[in-house]
Amino acid sequence: MVAGDGSAAREALSRAIARVEAARARGQALPMSALRPIPLLGSAAAALGDITDAGREVVAAARILVTVQESFPISTTAALDGRDLSGFHTASVRSRSGVESARRHLTAARADLIGPAGALLPPLSGPAKRMLAEIAAAERDLDGTRRGLSVLSHLTDSRSDLRLLILSQDSLELRATGGYIGSFGVLHFSSSTVRLERYEATEVLPEPVDKLTPPLELEPWLPRWWGLSNVNWWPDFPITARVARDMFARQGGGEVAGVVAVTEHAVARLIGALGPLQVPGYAEPVVERGFERRVLYEVELKRPLDQPRKKFLAELSKVLFERLLDLPAGRLPAVSRAVDHSVGAGDIQVWFADPELQELIEGTAWSGKLPAPRGDFLMLVDTNLSGSKANLDLVKEARYQVRRREDGWLRARLDLTVRNEGDYHPDLNPYYNGFLRVYLPSGARFEPLGPGQRIDGPAPDGPYQVVSQPLEVDPHGEQRAVFDYWLPPSVAPSGRYHLTWIRQAGTPGDVLTVVVGGRTVRASGRDRSLTVDADLRGNAMVEFLRDRWLVQKVADLFG
Repeated sequence: MVAGDGSAAREALSRAIARVEAARARGQALPMSALRPIPLLGSAAAALGDITDAGREVVAAARILVTVQESFPISTTAALDGRDLSGFHTASVRSRSGVESARRHLTAARADLIGPAGALLPPLSGPAKRMLAEIAAAERDLDGTRRGLSVLSHLTDSRSDLRLLILSQDSLELRATGGYIGSFGVLHFSSSTVRLERYEATEVLPEPVDKLTPPLELEPWLPRWWGLSNVNWWPDFPITARVARDMFARQGGGEVAGVVAVTEHAVARLIGALGPLQVPGYAEPVVERGFERRVLYEVELKRPLDQPRKKFLAELSKVLFERLLDLPAGRLPAVSRAVDHSVGAGDIQVWFADPELQELIEGTAWSGKLPAPRGDFLMLVDTNLSGSKANLDLVKEARYQVRRREDGWLRARLDLTVRNEGDYHPDLNPYYNGFLRVYLPSGARFEPLGPGQRIDGPAPDGPYQVVSQPLEVDPHGEQRAVFDYWLPPSVAPSGRYHLTWIRQAGTPGDVLTVVVGGRTVRASGRDRSLTVDADLRGNAMVEFLRDRWLVQKVADLFG
């Protein structure tokens, strides 16, 4: 199914159900059938029956989903400026009942497995528990599918008429939600059609009517007034998206029903999935590898520059949307994987003004919303203030260590090294001028603050404490920043510690490492978040005894 091959999926499911039925037949034949009346021994036969019942339900659910998948049109023949989406609307409405039917089969399978999962014999309970975990994951996926179908149904409805603002974020000039917004586009969904209404550089937008007051730290670095290009100051995407929608209207763009933010990493993955793109007026095709440097050359470095300067991006966007809206079936799996990767990494974020639509993506990676803290929380939010492209060669290595003291408070240390590995360039990399904000749980105490650090108080976009520090790193130089602080006992009740570390969108190369409870865990560049659980109850006693030993040694030394 993931590969988009319905025939192969059906064959695999036929083999699976044959194995399930064979196992069921063995359970009903001698000697298993003779063991059923015998206590304990008979439980194996009963469990086998329950497990094969669950297998039947899972296969039934999968067969429904194959049918759902095959019901979607992959491409049409309409032009880019009026692509017919009525087939997608019909399929999305029809498929929702299929997804609900598949969910009922999975619910029945879960009920069949409850008994075997609680069996005393590990050979029975182990496989049943593993199957329950798989079913739980499948149910989460189905819930996501249900939500996605509801959003698709709304966008493609013949009665819909809405515009979505596309923010193209450049992470080479890092901002809180991914990067500087150098270009924007508008997708118009109307009467079951979609078209790319416009795609231009943000510089073409006029000065906003009734200017908004910019954030205090950002204001000195704005070239003119605060506009759409710099609205993404807050890492919580729904807040940034609401400001972007308001700012776009103030700059004459009109009303939009939602905002989609995309980094160049997401665009590169889509190009890799679609194959090389030939952009009119440019001899060399556009490919995934080295995409960010290709854009840098076409927009910033080549001479003479295009007029308008971002013509390459505008022409590329038209070709990209045309390919996406005329997608052959064979490319669908690769595109789906590219989108999944980008959503998981924060390179695609979505917000809707309609509360009902927004509710459908709440709690998913699509929303870009910062999570409600449960236990410890950490996020590094870096902003390139001076408009260089130094983030292309900027490397951050962050190491976070936590230990618990006998009074329940946790001592935390965040040790960050920032290296600028690029060569000097007067415009692209004169030096790195960053403003780093560290999001922490409310109640964190600093004793003392490090050089250049300050407490900014509660975060405006969530229940977090924020501490900040400027970053100034010359080419081939580095800067180290160490944050020492205390976390309240409420972060790890009874010594059970849980950490959620959110990676800033647009920073897949940052190295994030956690050391806690005798464990060392490193985040993957593919993932937006890192979660770590640890039991610190024993760790507190070790720290207590060590500290008492140290106190006694000092006392002995001084008599």
